[in-house]
Amino acid sequence: MRFGIIDPRTTRAEFVDAADLNEAKIAVGLDPDKVDHGVLWRDLRTGGISIVVYEFSLYLPIDRARYFAIGQSLFIGPAVLYGFDTVGETVDLPEIPPVFFLRDAAEVERAIAARQIIRPTVAINNVIVWRWPEPCWDEGIIQRMKEHAQ
Repeated sequence: MRFGIIDPRTTRAEFVDAADLNEAKIAVGLDPDKVDHGVLWRDLRTGGISIVVYEFSLYLPIDRARYFAIGQSLFIGPAVLYGFDTVGETVDLPEIPPVFFLRDAAEVERAIAARQIIRPTVAINNVIVWRWPEPCWDEGIIQRMKEHAQ
């Protein structure tokens, strides 16, 4: 099956063939059990493209992070892209969307100021409780990050 991998350390975005999604995650350096999935875009008639990243990547210390953006969304660390059909089944990735690599946190801040990307936030009942690059606000997440680091 055809997947896309993004490696911001090497500024590489390319197709790879892998037996399944877990194999693609491992190929780019992700632990299959420590990831989060998101939808980049969806078309109800044809399917869409999803992304997989390290689940706590937005909370990594900014001096160790490697950044990229797709559209106006900021991502940190390696990623896998995969296609899905109208019922959500994984299919060959049809294309790799444009990927914009950012050198460091200062460049991310400039892109946010220029409104090229949107600052990641977490809001509860429309109240922002966290904004990138602040430290994580949630003790439960902090504990899970510590457990995953072991």
